[in-house]
Parts: sequence; structure tokens; C-alpha cells
Amino acid sequence: MVEISHALDWPLVQGVISDLDGVVYRGKTAIQDAVETFQVWRAAGIPYCFVTNNSTHSARDVVAKLNGFGLDVTEDNVVTSAVTAAQLIREKHPAGTRVYVIGAPSLRQAITDAELEITDEKPAVVIMGLDREITHEKLRIAVDAILRGALLMGTNPDLLLPTPTGFEPGAGAILTAVAAAARVKPVIVGKPEVHMIEAALTRLGTDRVSTLMIGDQIPTDIQAGKRAGLCSVLVTTGVPPVDDPSLQPPDFVISSLKQIPSAR
Repeated sequence: MVEISHALDWPLVQGVISDLDGVVYRGKTAIQDAVETFQVWRAAGIPYCFVTNNSTHSARDVVAKLNGFGLDVTEDNVVTSAVTAAQLIREKHPAGTRVYVIGAPSLRQAITDAELEITDEKPAVVIMGLDREITHEKLRIAVDAILRGALLMGTNPDLLLPTPTGFEPGAGAILTAVAAAARVKPVIVGKPEVHMIEAALTRLGTDRVSTLMIGDQIPTDIQAGKRAGLCSVLVTTGVPPVDDPSLQPPDFVISSLKQIPSAR
């Protein structure tokens, strides 16, 4: 994919919404150009908020990781798919609603914090995130519950996740299998849907026309940004770009966040 980063075409940047894995770091390794760019934005008073499809870490976990890379952030700077999923369930269901959870402890904690009951007995909702301890039995329980009427919700549709040495299957790979078996279309919480983007905009208090959406995946990050009306920037430090004519293309394609004029 050809890089597009002509300085004269960039909007005035007054706020930034950004993905994390593949943009700020890969696995446990920081992407130094990105870290330095966010440090520049912090010094310049440009607010930013991170939106992550990864439900395996809480906002506190993300803050600790970013602080370790030298970024001065708080939990107000982080919107996770786990917390957003719990909020969306509560918008439609009362406290005590039965929810079957496939995912990490952070997703289970978000569901519990929202006063929802985690159970595999007659759940009204099945919520699926990345589960590195997935088993056939978990998939069976999920499919059976959905066929009995439970709503299927996924924290995100990511098929691939970048790692320091390559890639691994994402939550979307497992979600796709369950949806196919139960023959239903899941409700997606994270990107490419705009739920987290809208939450981040509320926290930033910036106008859409002057806020960037930065990500490394066209099917998720870029589509979410475009749907929310933001200038969307693809950085090629994460998952290899997907050329799909059915998807909206990014406004800019860069290889380093330092190519964004406001970061200089």
C-alpha cells in the first residue's frame, strides 16, 4: 500500500484517538517512534485517548504498561472493549441479568462490576472476547445457549493480533466459529463499530473534524474512524494492510507517527 502523508492535506490536529497494539507497541515491545510522538502531543497540550479491542487487559493494566514505556496516562485516557461491552449490556438489560462469558479475567471483572451475573445456566447474553484457554466445552455451552435464545455479543472481530515475533488468532476467529455454528450475526462492541470512539470523543471534548483516529487495521480501526466522521490514519507498524475495495480507505497511510505534522 502506498504511503500518503502530504503535509498540506492534514487537518489541524486538536485531539487524537488511537489503537494500541500494533500502533504504540507490539506485544510487550514499545514502538519508540509512537511513544515519542505521544510524548510530544502531551507536551503540546493535545489530548488523546486510547481505544482497544483487546478485552484481556483492564484500563489499569493498560495504564501500567504505557507508564512503563514512559507515557504519562491515566485510566481516563483508556477505553476498553470489556467495559464498553458491560455498559452496552446494561443499556438493554437490568442488573442481575445472566451472562455467559468466554474471555479473560478482565472481561469477567467488567461484567461483574456492571452488576451482571456470570453463569452458564440459561444465560440471556453470551459475551466473547479473546480466550487463550478456549476449549470445545466452552464453545459448546455458548452455541447451545445461543440456540436457546441468548444474544451473542463479541468484544471485537479481530482475526489477527500482532506479536513481537509474528501474529496470533484474535477474538474474532473464535467468535466467527460460534456465530457460524449457531447461524447468527453477533453484536460487535469494539471497532469497526463506533461505541468506543464515541466514548473517547466525549472524554476528549474535541470536534470530530479536528480529531484523528489512528490504527493499524483497515477492517477495524479505520472503518470505526470513518464511520464516526474522523480523519483516519493507517500506520503500517502492525497487522499487514488488507486491500479490500468494499472497505473505506484511510485518509492517510504512514510508516511512523512522526510523519503526522502536529507530532513534529
